[in-house]
Amino acid sequence: MSATRSPRPAHLVALLLVTALAACAPGPAPTPTPTPSASSSATASGTATSTATPPATSGPVIQIDSPMADARVTVPVTASGTANTFEAALTLQLLTEAGDTLCVRQIMATSGSGTEGTWQTDLAFVPPDSDQPTVLRAYELSAEDGSPINVVEVPVVVTPERPPIIIVTPVCGDTVAPGGQIAVTGRAQVFEAQFTLELRDAAGTAVLSQEVTAESGTEESNFSALLTMPADLPGGFYDLVGYNTSAKDGSVQYEFPVQILVQ
Repeated sequence: MSATRSPRPAHLVALLLVTALAACAPGPAPTPTPTPSASSSATASGTATSTATPPATSGPVIQIDSPMADARVTVPVTASGTANTFEAALTLQLLTEAGDTLCVRQIMATSGSGTEGTWQTDLAFVPPDSDQPTVLRAYELSAEDGSPINVVEVPVVVTPERPPIIIVTPVCGDTVAPGGQIAVTGRAQVFEAQFTLELRDAAGTAVLSQEVTAESGTEESNFSALLTMPADLPGGFYDLVGYNTSAKDGSVQYEFPVQILVQ
């Protein structure tokens, strides 16, 4: 005789069914892990702050390579360096310790506006009677308000050594109108007392030339000349240069350049 199975209680069957269904049901979706931003992170106040690595710092906009700090220099003072300024323009200025300007020049580097260029210029003025501490300053003018920006300075000492030709007037930065006249005075000690005054444009091309004779050819003496600007001379910066030619080979020597503005 076969054994008869006893029926399971109803509550046990229900419990087994609920357990089976629970095992098959999907679990809760996992919470996604936030990916950290490469450019920002949140502060306690909720403000985003940059955490990205900043770009490498570029070099100085303007640099004076020569003369070196505390160098002893003679007139004309030759300066050179590099620059990466807007449209390659920059200003060179030599100042006394009291802040007085001895000479200022507007010049152009070989390139700018994103490409570093080189520059060189001469600042010519009447030499001091004794060693004079000065500051050589280079800067560009702000396109917004014309104020000096990216200023660099080098202290130098100007010696009293006198060049063979010295233009006393005009001085750096003086102005003259096209067709106007400019009185040139100064001191010179050159062979046979004769030398040349020349007006050169920004490219170095002579637009006006006049021979001058000083009072003496054996010692430093006075000279004077009156130059008339061409009536059609375009406005801009020009160099008034006094120079002599070598008796040996005819080469140009003793250049003394003073920058003036024609306007």
